[in-house]
Amino acid sequence: MRNYHRLANNTDPSILILALNQDGASWSSDFRETQRTVYDFLDVLLSTGLNPMDVSLAIMTASLDEYHKIQRATTVLPFARVDIYHHTEVKPEGYSYEHRHSPAAQLQRRSALAQVRNLLMLRALRDEKHIIWLDADVVFLSEGIVQTMLGHSESSEDAGIITARCHQNQMENYDKNAWRLSGAGVQGSASEDQRDNFVQRLAETRIMVPQAIAGTSDLDIVPLDSVGGTILYIRASLVREGVVFPHFNIVGTTWSQPGCIGVETEGLCYMAKGLTGGGCYVLGGKHHVRHSDWG
Repeated sequence: MRNYHRLANNTDPSILILALNQDGASWSSDFRETQRTVYDFLDVLLSTGLNPMDVSLAIMTASLDEYHKIQRATTVLPFARVDIYHHTEVKPEGYSYEHRHSPAAQLQRRSALAQVRNLLMLRALRDEKHIIWLDADVVFLSEGIVQTMLGHSESSEDAGIITARCHQNQMENYDKNAWRLSGAGVQGSASEDQRDNFVQRLAETRIMVPQAIAGTSDLDIVPLDSVGGTILYIRASLVREGVVFPHFNIVGTTWSQPGCIGVETEGLCYMAKGLTGGGCYVLGGKHHVRHSDWG
């Protein structure tokens, strides 16, 4: 694995920002522009208003060409620390960016994503207090969204995992992996012959983010049982205590069979249960991120 590393002198960053990239297509495209590049992604990061000298940035890519492009693009930005990794297994064999939402590919795709998320997160984390994941194809962050996440983490002991509403121009709820259980008969265990029905009931009854935050203010956070990764805050102490992205369906596992749900980000809250600060939340009110239209 190649690693470009740059560390500024006399810095002690508290925030680690992480992103995965497959190749040039991963930055996606949007109605306001043609193909996006790493420069567009960095513009989104800079739009947060965070002090770059308080930020460590780590990006992992499967493309050697993008590895060099990301290195050049970050050279002029005063981040406290920059780590760029070239790792050829950022995607599972046979997986293409264009077909990443195919139901048949989802479990394999998300299992592979969990593995590379963990590889990047565990390799890049040093002494930072806060971790922010941002998808490469997120094109807009509402004002103050990251600072609001940090503020809730600092003021609420339980708020260790936080996400926000994600939409596209013509899709109110893009991130279908962020939801809350409704309590409609899906919170108990499911025997092997009930697993399909369990997952179906969950899909039909879970409360998605737009419904969960309806009527809330920008100061509110709302509990969730599952999060997505378009934007995702994780308190770094949880990772140090063992919270990672499950590479298999963790909910409902036994020694003899895998679970029925909970791979990658959907299993993160399940992993964190029982730990101090292991609560999962979504920002209320108008806080949001916008995903690219073509992705």
